[in-house]
Amino acid sequence: MNKSTTRSGDRACLHNRTRTTSRGMLRWPLLASLLLGLMLFSVPVLAADVIARVVSLQGSAQVSDGSTVQRGTALRAGDRIETGAESRARLRFIGGSMLTLGEQTELEITRYEPAQGGDPQQAHFRVLQGVFLAVAEGVTSADSEFRIETPAATMGIRGTIVWGGYFLPDQADYILLGGGPVEISNDLGSVLLTEAGQGTTVSVDQDGLATNSPDEPEAWTPSKLWEAVTTISLPGI
Repeated sequence: MNKSTTRSGDRACLHNRTRTTSRGMLRWPLLASLLLGLMLFSVPVLAADVIARVVSLQGSAQVSDGSTVQRGTALRAGDRIETGAESRARLRFIGGSMLTLGEQTELEITRYEPAQGGDPQQAHFRVLQGVFLAVAEGVTSADSEFRIETPAATMGIRGTIVWGGYFLPDQADYILLGGGPVEISNDLGSVLLTEAGQGTTVSVDQDGLATNSPDEPEAWTPSKLWEAVTTISLPGI
């Protein structure tokens, strides 16, 4: 069986699990409580060169210098954090933005400069593998930027809650959960997600690199949304 047949079967299986329409999917108790928990999370005062802290951790994670991550671990620009099997980590940045990482996810903070003194925010991240949820804050002007790169595509975010990453064979998926819009682009093309619940898929090779442009946006079924959200959910949220 070739890859396209396998991928089509995987997607058909997900989309046929329910006949419920995707309208109202954001009212689900799991997603609603998840987003509420994200917005209310507190974080300690940060030192001058610290741009983020780990505010919640399930399982294990390590920083690029080999140190073990704990709740409260400080992060700086240039750090790389990787979660272990069956693990989750939530990071909160200066300005209120948050990233939640699923299991076996590797994140590199390439640049993070919060809006201050009239300068716009510049936030650049690379997710090399795995899945993530991002809550982008501080994107207050046309000069502000909040960008997440994956091997398959880049997400250009403006005041948005998004999920993205690899959780099905041979593809990367991206969905807009709130706010918007968000542009999903790679060297082969781009699409714009404008409504909560819209997602797109990029076919990838064995290295996770794109083999086509992002698919046209479509509303995700509640079952596919559920599977995506559970990849980054933490106990109690």
